[in-house]
Amino acid sequence: MSFKITTLLVLCAGLAALAPVKSAPTSHLLNVRHDGHDDAPTSTSAVPAFVKQNGLDAQKLNAQFKTIKPTDSCQDGQMACVTSAFAQCVSGKWALSPCAATLSCYALPLVNKPGTSIVCDTQADTLLRFEAAGVTGGSAGDAPTTPTSPA
Repeated sequence: MSFKITTLLVLCAGLAALAPVKSAPTSHLLNVRHDGHDDAPTSTSAVPAFVKQNGLDAQKLNAQFKTIKPTDSCQDGQMACVTSAFAQCVSGKWALSPCAATLSCYALPLVNKPGTSIVCDTQADTLLRFEAAGVTGGSAGDAPTTPTSPA
């Protein structure tokens, strides 16, 4: 009898591992997608229009994130960066997950398809990703534009 139960449990565990997993829905205000590879482009060719739009969308999200407080209400499933920590809305309240000591939370542009991703990253890498996306103004679009190479 125990052999049948063990076999059944192993079979159920195998099927559960193969089942597709879907993420929680996000609100329309902070609609975040992470559907693909998000490394910065390495070629020097022109930036595709959707990558630039992703950069602008990520800047808009980062600007919105600056206004969110840990005590603000939210809609279940929403994700954001709150006080430099990754945050997910659970039961109408922000649940914060701090980034590692040298990292902060940012929305970053995807480079292979439309969308953005919320990640913990260094400020330097974040700025390089926005530059690679062809947008100026830093992570929130509000930084002064300075040349990155000597004139």
